[in-house]
Amino acid sequence: MKNTSQTIRTTRIGFWSPYLHSKRGNSTTARRIVTGLRQTGFSVEVYAYEEDEWTPQIQTRMDSCDLFHILHFDRFAKWMQKKNVELTKPYIVTSGGTDVNEKMENPISKDLLLNASAITVFTDDAKDKVTGAYPQLDGRVEVVPQSFWLPEDGDFNDIDLHEGYPKMLLPSGVRKVKDVLYVMDEIESLTKEYPELRFVIAGEPLEKEEVEHVKVYEDKNSWFTYVGSLPLASMTSVYKWADMVLNTSVSEGQPLSLMEAMYYGKPVIARRNGGNESLITDGSNGFLFTDPPQFKRQLLKLMNSKELYAQMAEKGRERIANDFSLKKEIQHYQGIYQSIRGDHL
Repeated sequence: MKNTSQTIRTTRIGFWSPYLHSKRGNSTTARRIVTGLRQTGFSVEVYAYEEDEWTPQIQTRMDSCDLFHILHFDRFAKWMQKKNVELTKPYIVTSGGTDVNEKMENPISKDLLLNASAITVFTDDAKDKVTGAYPQLDGRVEVVPQSFWLPEDGDFNDIDLHEGYPKMLLPSGVRKVKDVLYVMDEIESLTKEYPELRFVIAGEPLEKEEVEHVKVYEDKNSWFTYVGSLPLASMTSVYKWADMVLNTSVSEGQPLSLMEAMYYGKPVIARRNGGNESLITDGSNGFLFTDPPQFKRQLLKLMNSKELYAQMAEKGRERIANDFSLKKEIQHYQGIYQSIRGDHL
């Protein structure tokens, strides 16, 4: 049998991601995993199936791989059917929030899931949803938490972010499931007492109707700013600008934005759902709220206690540093690859 380092160097992974170039969560996930695999020594071919043209040359490159790693089962199954593509190698599927929370019953992706050698999800909640929909997958679904990763620090000198207090950041793509205006009435009610309050949304404009709602709100409120999508590297400076970071999503897989905020020592206040609960212990390393009035009470509690603010900042940093390293994430995938290829890896 070959030694581990030698077999890693001779194993070629075909990584399929819906996005690589746009500023979306799937892009970050794909770039992070591919970077980690390559740093470990794997040869990786990457193809962004929703962005790049499918050509005979790309098909040859992907067919040269030993196994496939597919991100986002619903999008991939639809693309594969449209392009009449067949998978010729063993494969694993990694799935995040929208897939598991909204697309489990889609028959177009059922065969893709049932024929996978392994399926990975980010949380125990997601695992329960997958095995609940397809009990026959029990034993093939593994929880592989995401890790914190930013490629490099950047700046936001060209972005007009004003100083003030409190400075609240909601890093999120703008689409219905993210519900980015959910707590605006509560925040607006604080602006008289805190005239220097600032609220910023940073994220890709994904759904036209939702983006229009946000822009209308921005036009009416000088304390509210939507900066649109930013390069991943620039987010470091934006997190450092903020006093606290929010998540208002109806459902989540495992939000990278909260992981990033916690890494930078920013207390987080997030809507209660399975993905957010996988990161936050309510009252210890962040707050979880079930409705807007509870959000307001938590926000005021955080603002009025320097001790609580410092505790949540420190506990958040500890949570990310201890449990969500890129090295741990890649080691887990390496073990799954080995279980699929057996003595060949």
